[in-house]
Amino acid sequence: PFSILVGRLSMKYQDQKLMLALVAVGCFGFFLLVDLSDLVDASSSRDYNHGHPLAVGPERYVIGYFLSYLSIQAFEGVIGSTLSKVIPTALASGTLNSGLLATLVDTLGRTSGDLFISAVGFISLRQLMNLLFI
Repeated sequence: PFSILVGRLSMKYQDQKLMLALVAVGCFGFFLLVDLSDLVDASSSRDYNHGHPLAVGPERYVIGYFLSYLSIQAFEGVIGSTLSKVIPTALASGTLNSGLLATLVDTLGRTSGDLFISAVGFISLRQLMNLLFI
């Protein structure tokens, strides 16, 4: 449903404005996922900062994840629209076309992202969210 809304908005607004708005929403969602209580409170307790006003609780986590996920998914459609406008016709046909190249780059990005998340998890599982988003 959100992608349909962005599709309808793309008829009224330029792609650059939609990209800017989606990046702003995504960054706000990522900011909600950062546990600021770990940055402010320097205590070395092994427990999570349950009940701290700056800690990421279940509600804040769900809202932050929801905003960032929706903006990233809708951003994919806007990027595809922009890419179709700027790709030369030579890359739009044949076997090694822009769609295949975009799929390969997407797969490489997802793979490297998964490897990065795994590496950060080995560094510190307690600080996983902060290490990923800061």
